[in-house]
Amino acid sequence: MTKQIIGAQGEITIIKISALPENAETKSVERTAKGWIISHSENGNHHLLTGGDVMERVSDVPAGMQILYALLDEPASLIQDAAVPHGGYDLEPGIYEMRISREFDPFAEQARRVAD
Repeated sequence: MTKQIIGAQGEITIIKISALPENAETKSVERTAKGWIISHSENGNHHLLTGGDVMERVSDVPAGMQILYALLDEPASLIQDAAVPHGGYDLEPGIYEMRISREFDPFAEQARRVAD
């Protein structure tokens, strides 16, 4: 499988991949009128993908991390619905892996999602 890092938006890293991983178990992702919710912000804003189909990987995911897959038949955009949003990404048709970053807290001895 080939991978190409497209960029990052807040805590999300966007990677274009040539195929979905074999035997990956997935579940549905929440959707709003504006698009698929890729990541929630602690301020109530969301990172959204405006098209395609999105699923979250639930098998073999490191603690504290989320991995999502986006299947785009048509161009779509990754945007943030904040008053002052991060810059967005226009994505061409293809398959994308979106990783939600994590950080390790040595005092709690646990990994957790990075807050944006």
